[in-house]
Amino acid sequence: MKRLTMSILLISFAVVNHAQTSKLTGSWLLTKVEDGDKIFEPYFITDFKQDGKMEVMGIEAGTWEFVKKGNAIIMKSDLDKDFNGVSKILKLNKKELIVNKGGAKLYYTKVNQEEINKANEKSNFQGVWKLKLKDTPDLWKDETHYIRFELPDNFLAISDENGAVSKTKGTWLYCPKEKNIIIIGRLQTLSGKSKIKEIGQNELEFENKGSTFIAKKVKVDSNSIERLTFKQEDFEEEAVSDVQLPWYFEEMIPFLSNVNSLKYRKGSLIEELNVFEYQTIILQIEANSDKQNVKFSNLFVSNGDTTQLSENYKGGLSEKYNDFFPKKEPWPYRILAKETITVPAGSYNCIVIEGFDGDNKLKYWMIKDKPGVYAKIIIEGEGVFGDLEYNVFELEEIK
Repeated sequence: MKRLTMSILLISFAVVNHAQTSKLTGSWLLTKVEDGDKIFEPYFITDFKQDGKMEVMGIEAGTWEFVKKGNAIIMKSDLDKDFNGVSKILKLNKKELIVNKGGAKLYYTKVNQEEINKANEKSNFQGVWKLKLKDTPDLWKDETHYIRFELPDNFLAISDENGAVSKTKGTWLYCPKEKNIIIIGRLQTLSGKSKIKEIGQNELEFENKGSTFIAKKVKVDSNSIERLTFKQEDFEEEAVSDVQLPWYFEEMIPFLSNVNSLKYRKGSLIEELNVFEYQTIILQIEANSDKQNVKFSNLFVSNGDTTQLSENYKGGLSEKYNDFFPKKEPWPYRILAKETITVPAGSYNCIVIEGFDGDNKLKYWMIKDKPGVYAKIIIEGEGVFGDLEYNVFELEEIK
């Protein structure tokens, strides 16, 4: 009888232990931490695997074990000491887990990856979005922020804050019933739960930490990106072209005397997103027929402010032998062909040039009957950290 009682107790213990372990196995989203009078909303996912391994945000972080004595979870990790220790279970069911760890109360919600994938797919969030602040736009006046939502649940965020570019990857979850989107990653302004206020096909408005954001979907068209694939050695035995350069300085002065300015759209490629960030460049022109000189003042226009970037001058001995003025003469270069190209300002007959400016590759479209005016320019090079720098200039207006 004593043996039978002991066997029943052992079986009961095993059943209870297995039941609790089964409830704990799976993915848990940490939504809130109460530590004294402080409240945090960290939002990251911990996976308690069936084999006793533990993953945090998809990275193997250590091991876990349910211990009936004390009704607790014991976690061991060499990755981060904060994952180590005993978490006493205060509440556990199929959807909710609350534990006490080191005096702090941690709140978890059970998540189902299959359900997340289905909700994300139906959300219409997939794609690239450009973000701006609705109520305080001046805070991001000189900054650009993009986020790309990928299926099933990854995102890539890229920000350019006064020339300092940062890239962040993470996970996102759409909650259709609550009309929330949860962004899990190291994003200071966007991480955590955001309340969706309005949602459309190409525009999204949501609130996070007291700030309201407007997101507009950006068109992605990788086919419009013409990469410059030629190399220096391609120019060594280049055959002489029967097409000549179109401009002569003697013709440039009388033509530009009737031109006040040129307006260009500059597109800078964000390679990871396959989208362009656009700016406006104004070239103010002063041509003097008597003195036989011409000056281009290059102005950059951003958020209503105009700043002079540089100046190009030709006259006398200055730039005397540069037939590519106001741009630098590439070297080496080759004349490709005659081509009619359409840009925002219209369609133009051009002579097309390929060449190099140092390590940068260039492609020029020189308008045949408008000396000094380029219809389009592509400049491709490498950044300081080996990343692609790709800029396109397209003529928008001749004034």
